[in-house]
Order: sequence, then C-alpha cells, then structure tokens
Amino acid sequence: MCFSFHSSVDKTVTVYNASQGVLLYTLNQHERYVTACAFAPAASLIATGSMDKTVNIWRVEGGSGEEGNEGEALPDETIAASLCQGGKQQPGHLRLVVDDWEEDDVSAWLCAEGLEPLVRMFKDNNIDGSELIRLSKETLATELGIESVGLRNKLIRKIEELKTTLVSSDVPDEFLCPITREIMKDPVIAADGFSYEREAIESWINSKNRSSPMTNLPLQTTIVTPNRTLKMAIGRWKSSQ
Repeated sequence: MCFSFHSSVDKTVTVYNASQGVLLYTLNQHERYVTACAFAPAASLIATGSMDKTVNIWRVEGGSGEEGNEGEALPDETIAASLCQGGKQQPGHLRLVVDDWEEDDVSAWLCAEGLEPLVRMFKDNNIDGSELIRLSKETLATELGIESVGLRNKLIRKIEELKTTLVSSDVPDEFLCPITREIMKDPVIAADGFSYEREAIESWINSKNRSSPMTNLPLQTTIVTPNRTLKMAIGRWKSSQ
C-alpha cells in the first residue's frame, strides 16, 4: 500500500492511502506543532518530530482504509530494545534536554555516536542523562573501568557537545527559526503568520514552490515583513544572559 502523510499546526499527523485518497490514521500525541515526518523504508513505522522537542515512533500496520484509525505510538522501551542491532542505529526517542534522558535514551545516543561497546556498561551502571553529563575522565577510568584512552577522550568530547545542547535548550522556542532551529538575527513574518530568519525563509521560498514550512500550504504571497518586536525581544533576552 502506498502511503502519504500530512503534518499540521493542529498538533496531528494524518496518513492517507495515496492511491485511493482515503484517510487511514490520525496521529495525535504531540503537544505542539508537528514539523517533520518520515516513513521507515522497510517497516510500517512513521517518525514524527514536533516543536514540543520530542520524536514519536508510530506503528501503522494493518491500515484497512477505515477513516479515523489511530496509529499506535510505540513505548520508549520497545524502541530502545531495537537499538544497535546488527551494529546499526535504529529509530529512537531522544529528548533534546539531556537532563531528562532516561537510561534507554542514553543507550540510543551512544549508538548514534558510534559508541556501541559502552551501551551494556552504561545500562549496568544505571546511567541516565543527568549522570551522563557529570562523567569525567577520572570517573570513566576508575569507576567504569574504561581502559582505552581514545575511547574515554571521544566520550568526553561528545559529552561536552551535549552540555552545549543543554544550555541552548534554555532559549525560548519563539526565538528559534522553525527552519534552522537557531536564534533569529533578522526575524520576518511570512504570509502563513509565522516568524522565520529572513535568509532561511527566502531560501525556502525559492526552493519549495512557495509552500509554508509549518503548514505545507501554498503561501499567498512571497513578501515578508520585518518582525521588529520579536527582534527587540531577542536582543533583550541576549543581554540578560
């Protein structure tokens, strides 16, 4: 069966039978706008990303064409159990705020960073996100018994990157461009009513056939308007940091 899907600002994702135009599923577990969707190439799984800073994995097997079916959101432990199988990273549920990570999230991160040999050790020592970012070279060597200097150094570098992510997660979401997910320097309002970094939305319009990055609907105009109020708010926030 050929699927098509549509993500929306109403916090849902709708999945259709592309050949028949029939609604198969409505996925509605996110708390904020859904900004990204992807199908697994070899399984009936869908990944959806949202501005609520989560990624959900859905199982959509058995679509019968009956309107209104709800997809099954897989629990974190089911997804984490498939990580690192065959030495390859499988879909996982990773929160952007590292302090909120559970042990399975740490395992998923280790796999993504090519540190699979450490997964069992970290699980055995019940290392979650808050423990992870407090690890040091001394702790890795003396308490966890990681003998390889190179492996310890690589892990510490990755942890430092996570600490940077943790700091950046304190940025108010409305200050981040929905396209680049970076703090806006020159925010503008597009025809869909959302604010974007000027360079990012202009590049999007030139390459995406005038569709809205947030709704996928056609933009009525390509004209953008400077959002001076938002720019001032970002400036005040930066000064307070």
